[in-house]
Amino acid sequence: MTRPASVLAATPPRRPARPLRLWAASAGLAFGLALAGPGLAAEPVTAPSLADALASVEVSADARRITAWVLETADNQGLPFLIVDKTHARVLAYDPAGRLLGTAPVLLGLAEGDISPPGIGDRPLSAITPAERITPAGRFIASLGQNLAGKSILWIDYESALSLHPVVTTRAGERRAQRLATDTPTDNRISWGCVNVPAEFYRDIVHPAFDGAPGVVYILPEHRSLAEVFFPPAG
Repeated sequence: MTRPASVLAATPPRRPARPLRLWAASAGLAFGLALAGPGLAAEPVTAPSLADALASVEVSADARRITAWVLETADNQGLPFLIVDKTHARVLAYDPAGRLLGTAPVLLGLAEGDISPPGIGDRPLSAITPAERITPAGRFIASLGQNLAGKSILWIDYESALSLHPVVTTRAGERRAQRLATDTPTDNRISWGCVNVPAEFYRDIVHPAFDGAPGVVYILPEHRSLAEVFFPPAG
């Protein structure tokens, strides 16, 4: 999980069968509002094929709540944003106006948990135990970077070496592509903590959305509450 590792970025970010392929923006803001639930009014959806496809995706109550909160408060500050639902191993991508761009399955850290171990970004992979391979929860300002091979990745948190990138398939025994393709999220825990997405989703959705500007990534907790992570008491 250390930054110089082969799957992580050598350059820091710019600062300021079944994976469902909904990788084209056609539903508009109404679809984002529809996802948010009854708390927001939604226009009739005008893209039946996309509506039918999204209806088959299990969107958790927490993902709906965070989507609604972002849209109601403009917490994304006019930036593109991603919502990573760890419990259901799925990512939702939105443009700066809150229009749904697409959704895809994800691979996550092997270990459950919501807080990265201290200093994890400065440690070699060999020094990270299986119990420390955590995808942390929180709100992150994310920017594009490159790994040592010159390939694009999205830095979620540079200090903790947390990134989102196309699925890594160099270790055949890990069966990462096959894990992404299954219907269940129970086999999606395999990474060192980074978020792996289908290569096409990264190429067609993530990279264009974050090209030239940063964005926001919301990673939902699995042990802590939404209030602890996103709505802490003031003062």
